Amino acid sequence: MYCGRELKQDEVCNCSGAASHRARKQEDNKKSKEHKNPYRTETSYRTGYAGKDSKFERARTRYKTKKAARRNIPDKEGFLRYIKSALKSPADTVASPPHIGKAAMLIIAAVTGAALWLCMFFILQGGSVRLTRLLAGVMGFGGGEGLKLAAAVPVVILIGAAGGIILFFMYMGVFWLINRFIMRLHTPFWEFSIRLITSWIPFCVICIFGALISILSPVTIAVLLVCGGIITAALTYDALKTEWISQPASKVLYAMLLGYFVLLAFISHLIFI
Repeated sequence: MYCGRELKQDEVCNCSGAASHRARKQEDNKKSKEHKNPYRTETSYRTGYAGKDSKFERARTRYKTKKAARRNIPDKEGFLRYIKSALKSPADTVASPPHIGKAAMLIIAAVTGAALWLCMFFILQGGSVRLTRLLAGVMGFGGGEGLKLAAAVPVVILIGAAGGIILFFMYMGVFWLINRFIMRLHTPFWEFSIRLITSWIPFCVICIFGALISILSPVTIAVLLVCGGIITAALTYDALKTEWISQPASKVLYAMLLGYFVLLAFISHLIFI
């Protein structure tokens, strides 16, 4: 009910929301038991299954469960349904995303980076009707400027794909460190990243759309990217609010602002070096 991942038979969800719910429930049961039996005269016991399993066997079972979950990469149809859901109902999908693998997350990051870098390239080029100049360069028309533009686009796409993957690890890493050291949660990095990478999908589509309609003015594309950034920030808050469901909303908000401050400060220093 918290992370939306499909569980196998007898499998227990280990996401942060479920763990927090179980911890609160156990604490309530403990307090209720102490209230009913303040002198603790009842004899405690373990069930046969929990008592016979050694610590090593339980650790091995958890490892196999997580390994099987990591292998559960959706097929092409499932991945397309995931993208469609993230565009049609982004807030709901961010709150309860399906389980996707590492490769799928990196593909989303690479495509987002390539489209974003291409939009920035067109903005820096200035002018309008750049798509026409690009097509003219590919067909051998438009002189040397058109050929340079046509040759530069693939390079920008490759650099952008690599930059998108680097940005993915920076973005996820900052919030994962906040999750680990401020929220005191031990969620694995890749599991924590599922909701946040889902918040990138609308921005990714906006960047692709901006690159395709590059015949418009650079100011229009820049405004479009700013709107995409606002959507990403709003969905990031929804993702973190669900991930840190046991924390007050104000704490989640300030933690998100801290993450954006660290991320943008680091990126600004890289740009101006």
